[in-house]
Amino acid sequence: MDIANGVVSKMEALERDNASKKDEIHNLKIEIESLRREAEELESEMNAVEKAGSEAVVLSSVLEDRERMLTFLERETKTMKQMNAESEMKVRDLERRIGVLEVRKSEERCKRVRVEEEMREKVGEKEKEIERLKQRIKDLEEAKGVERKQNSEIEDEEEKKGLGFMWPLVAAGGAAVVAVFYFYFRKRR
Repeated sequence: MDIANGVVSKMEALERDNASKKDEIHNLKIEIESLRREAEELESEMNAVEKAGSEAVVLSSVLEDRERMLTFLERETKTMKQMNAESEMKVRDLERRIGVLEVRKSEERCKRVRVEEEMREKVGEKEKEIERLKQRIKDLEEAKGVERKQNSEIEDEEEKKGLGFMWPLVAAGGAAVVAVFYFYFRKRR
């Protein structure tokens, strides 16, 4: 029985060894499964990292484009600000010129009104002078008519007396008076 006892004890030792190996195998399977999951997670993380890397490259190029655009826009903004400042200066200059022109226009309007008033006054004075002259001419014509009448009476008397030679002297005297009035009034205009 010693043999049997030895076989049984060997079997028990093998069974115990087998049970411990099964536990080890089971533990190793769990560990392998855990490692497999970790490997899958690492692989998915690596894929995510690669995807993030490619997205980073795309985003980097987008960022570079945006930076170039920003630089361009900053230059354009600076140029626009300069143009705006120049435009504002031109507007102020034009407003100043318009103000000067409005002042000149107002002054010329005042001058024109003043000149018109002076011309009206002068025209009024000239019209009064013309009326006076017309009245004077009328008076002179009446006086001339009276003189003619007197002259015709004198002529009649002279003809009767034979003094017809005086008529040319009277006519020359009347013409001289008319010439003097003409030149006198002509100078006053």
